[in-house]
Amino acid sequence: MSQVLVASAFRVDQLRLVLAILAVIAVYAPLFPPLVSEWASFPSLSHGFAVPVVSAWLVWTRRHEIRGLAFTPSWSGLSLLAGGLALYTAGTWAAEPFLARISLPLTLVGAVLFISGTRVTRELLPGIGYLLFMIPPPYLVMKPLTDEARLMDAAVTASILPYLGVPVYRQGVLLHLPNTTLEVADVCSSIPATVALLALGAAYGYLNRRPRAIRLTLLLAAVPLGIASNIVRIAITAAGAYYLGPIALNNVIHMWNGATVFLLTFGALALLDAVLRRVAYKR
Repeated sequence: MSQVLVASAFRVDQLRLVLAILAVIAVYAPLFPPLVSEWASFPSLSHGFAVPVVSAWLVWTRRHEIRGLAFTPSWSGLSLLAGGLALYTAGTWAAEPFLARISLPLTLVGAVLFISGTRVTRELLPGIGYLLFMIPPPYLVMKPLTDEARLMDAAVTASILPYLGVPVYRQGVLLHLPNTTLEVADVCSSIPATVALLALGAAYGYLNRRPRAIRLTLLLAAVPLGIASNIVRIAITAAGAYYLGPIALNNVIHMWNGATVFLLTFGALALLDAVLRRVAYKR
C-alpha cells in the first residue's frame, strides 16, 4: 500500500513540474515566433531548430535517474524564478530581445528548483542550459569575429579548390571562378554557430556517457571540426557552381548552411568518438 502511495505522490510531483514548465513556456510564448523567424531567415542560425530537440533529448536521457529521486521543493528557486522574469520584463520593455531570450533558461531553472528541489534540478540542468545555444548572439559582439572568419574561410577554400579541379582567384572574401564570382558572406561564416557547436560537443559526450577525458576531447574538438565542416561546405558549393552552374547555389547545403554545418560536425564528432573509444579500449 505504501508503495502505491509513493508512486501516486511521485506522479503528482511530476505533474506539477510539467505544469510549471508549460506555464513558463506560455509566458515566454511571444518570444518564439520572431526567434523561429530568425532561424528560418538567416541560414547561419538554422542550427537553432536542432537545439530544442537536443535539449529535450538531454532531459529524456535522465528520466531514470529522476524517477529514483524525491521531490524536495526549494524556496531558493523562487528567487531565480523572479530574477528570470525580471530580466524578461526588462528585455521586453527595453526592446532588447537578447536579454529577454537569455532569461528563459534562468526562469526554467528557477521553476524546476522551486517545484522539485536541488537533486532533480541537477539532473535537468544540462538540458535546460543547452537552450542558451538556440539564442542568436548579439550582433555587435559577433560582427568583428564574423569578418575575420570570412577571410579565413575564403583563404582556406581558395587553397582547396585547385585540388578539386576548380581554378580560383581570391580577392578578400570574394572567390572568382571562371564562370561566376562567389562571396563568403556573413551568413556563410561558421562563427554564428560556433557556440552551438561547442555545446554540441558537450552534449554528445554527455548523452553517450563517455569518460571524462573523451568528453573533454569532444568538447575541445567541436569548434575546429565545425569550422572545418563549414569550409568543406563552402568548397563543395563553389565546386558545384563551377561544374553545374548557378543551380548549385539553390540547394539545401548552401541555403541551410547552419543546419548543414551542425549535421556535418555531429558526424565528425561521432567518427572522432569511435576512434577515441577504440584507442582507449586498446590500452
